[in-house]
Amino acid sequence: MDIMNNWLTRFAELIGSSVCHQLAYRSFWAGTVKIPVCARCEGIYAGFFISAIFLFCFFRKKQGELPPLYIIITLALFILSAFAEWGFSFFSLFESTNISRFITGYLAGSASMTIVFPVFNYQYYSDAVSERVFPRLWQFAVFISVSAVFITMGLAGITVINNVYYYVTFISILFTFYFTNLVIVLLFPVFAKKAHRLFSGRIILPSLIALILSGIELYISYLIHQYAAGL
Repeated sequence: MDIMNNWLTRFAELIGSSVCHQLAYRSFWAGTVKIPVCARCEGIYAGFFISAIFLFCFFRKKQGELPPLYIIITLALFILSAFAEWGFSFFSLFESTNISRFITGYLAGSASMTIVFPVFNYQYYSDAVSERVFPRLWQFAVFISVSAVFITMGLAGITVINNVYYYVTFISILFTFYFTNLVIVLLFPVFAKKAHRLFSGRIILPSLIALILSGIELYISYLIHQYAAGL
């Protein structure tokens, strides 16, 4: 078990180093083990992954249209909040904290997934439904409430929860790259609108291509981060 944990920890650190500067003082800790990415990146990737689980469980009718305009505006503000938090901190307009980094990162990640989700449905399913995601306000309120719960858990500082978030973050990075590339692959007509259900043979080849692209991107990103660290 220790050998497996050590291997997973090293692999998680390697993946984390491909997408993040991994500064210790900007990261949360699971006991004596640092989360493989900084608080902002942890929020972004965890928000994307956890929101994906929520959306696939909550919307099963293959909704293929974007949310109503007021929700899109809200999601855009979520994404802008992460850029603003980073920008204000970078230009020393205010001192950001791991709390603000994690919250704005999580909101940006969840917003990104919410926008990508109906695009995936529309491109993947041959019988995608012409219905919006979050057509009713109460549904979006539930989504925000669930997000608030996971944000609170991430900030609670409880070692057991942070241990879970360690692996959630690692998995989230891989999933974010995979799913984003999968949606891009599905934009090509040869792969588009072929499936009737989520777990279908139609997803195998696009998934393989998406995984290959993800591996290439992570490797290139790793080389860039290593080069930057050596400057």
